[in-house]
Amino acid sequence: MSNARLAIVMSHAQRSMGGAMREAVLARALATQGLEVRLFRLHGGEAVEEETVLDGAVPASFCPSDNPEDIPHRQVSAALKAALRDFAPGLVLYKGLGYRVNADTQAALEAGTRCGFIVGGGVTDPLLPAASLVLGEYREQLREHFMPLWRAGRALVLPKYLDMAEAGAGTPVALEDAACDIINVGNFGDDRKNQAALVPLAARHRVTLVGGGTGLRAFRQRVPGRFRARMTFTGRLPQPGVFAALRGARLMVHTSTMDGLPRATVEAMACGVPVIAYRSTIKGGIPHGGAGLLVSEAALPHAVEMVLADDELRIRMGRNARRHVEKHHGVPAIEAAAAEVLRLIG
Repeated sequence: MSNARLAIVMSHAQRSMGGAMREAVLARALATQGLEVRLFRLHGGEAVEEETVLDGAVPASFCPSDNPEDIPHRQVSAALKAALRDFAPGLVLYKGLGYRVNADTQAALEAGTRCGFIVGGGVTDPLLPAASLVLGEYREQLREHFMPLWRAGRALVLPKYLDMAEAGAGTPVALEDAACDIINVGNFGDDRKNQAALVPLAARHRVTLVGGGTGLRAFRQRVPGRFRARMTFTGRLPQPGVFAALRGARLMVHTSTMDGLPRATVEAMACGVPVIAYRSTIKGGIPHGGAGLLVSEAALPHAVEMVLADDELRIRMGRNARRHVEKHHGVPAIEAAAAEVLRLIG
């Protein structure tokens, strides 16, 4: 890359960088290979705020949103545009597609500034025809939604970040030691998370729902009494608490109807927990039949019963799940992806 500066824009407005560790590790890895990399993010404050992440390895700029009262997908920032013009990157990677800030910011940059995307949930954006590369969540997603870039060899998988030490040994929990049969991790308040599909499973199994959000209280009140005794609502947990809950579960059932590859599913597999999800939502990233199952909505109850009734199968899947995450996710895998990114943009 003739201009050895790369900007990563976290398109979702938020002050915390807690959910951006994957991008921070990517930035650090690229910086060690000679690029000057900076993270940028909108926030609800009144001024630009600077900090560093990963023990000072990666600088980050938080820029005030012009319209913080709007939903995150519609927010823009004059301060972000000014900060990026001052940084003058040769390439901007936008994390998240479909955000207004992407096209609004790119239009303000110097002509010839290249752009690319780090895929979250959305897969469409007005800038896509001009994108130099896309970093997706799994191969099937890239082939389905970004075929021109895939054919050109400019679409790569960017692994998920997770702390393998926090995940633990990854040994599937023994039947007699399990705290629950089924676990789900996700915030309440977005109907697409679809936790309601888990309620009937509590007729036979212990179900733990991890997550907070504005819709939690109303959801709990709607659960019929005959299911409530087998359901546990933990509320929002800190990350160590999430891992502790996952290690005590026999099976993760992810019932979201719109998602990429949620980090929670990868964290579950790291803990030795097989994952069942809708194949209409997640088309890859969970080895079907090996580390879990990708099934139709109608087949979900049968798939759950099959895995929970065969503990040998569950444990084998859980061990496979752990091995899959060790090979394809975590810091070493992100650093390997960074070398590929550098090759493409060099």
